[in-house]
Amino acid sequence: MNIFLTGATGYLGSAIAASLVRAKHDVTALVRSTTSAARVESYGIHAHRGDLRDPDSYRDAALAADAIVHAGVEGGEDRIDVDRIFVDAVAGPQLVYTSVLFVLGNVESADESAIGSGPRAEHERIVLDAGGAVIRPGMIWGDDAWLFAHPMYIGGGDNRWPLVHRDDVAELYRLVVESGSRGVFHAVAEVLRARDVFPGKGATLEDARVQVGGFADALALDQDVTALRSVAIGWTPTQRYPSSGLRPPSPLCRGEKATQ
Repeated sequence: MNIFLTGATGYLGSAIAASLVRAKHDVTALVRSTTSAARVESYGIHAHRGDLRDPDSYRDAALAADAIVHAGVEGGEDRIDVDRIFVDAVAGPQLVYTSVLFVLGNVESADESAIGSGPRAEHERIVLDAGGAVIRPGMIWGDDAWLFAHPMYIGGGDNRWPLVHRDDVAELYRLVVESGSRGVFHAVAEVLRARDVFPGKGATLEDARVQVGGFADALALDQDVTALRSVAIGWTPTQRYPSSGLRPPSPLCRGEKATQ
């Protein structure tokens, strides 16, 4: 398949790129600089120069592909506006859009039918109305994950976090692309109490906001989330968070509650 990918030099996007290349797909990545072009070409994929803020620089190339995977995120204060520009430019059946489980807020036993709120949830609606797919990753862990640069939980850490390894998320993208599946898919392999992820790293919400800004409010969410539709298309996450210890393989992605 011919696949147009944004965010190929990012933490998640680079893993998606690697998964697609391993599966022998022909991948073209949107890049802004010569340095980024050289980097993606070293992955064995094509570079397309353009900017997420400028639809004329990528629309034709994206729409000519069999699938469009949007994993790019702008780092500035206008990142949500830039995300909307891209969605409006290419929304259609071939678009696989990256959202996040945080759009659901505090939830109990939430499957892919759960409806989010906020600007990113509005982008989801546009994609779904156009016949595309939405992937909502949980808290992504792995080598050099941003989450591990700021190890902390809020308060007593009784709230639950939906966790997933970067490589497992990338495999879900590959499956969604190859199967042509549409709708919402959750990327969560297991649900753990926040205090079990970073033992002894409790912080007040106020202190956390000083350290990580608005992401502190995401750390405070209590999310019991399942990934039933992802499992139904053959997704089988293989990585478990180290603090999971020697427990048997987790069926949480199939709907089991988090342990107390």
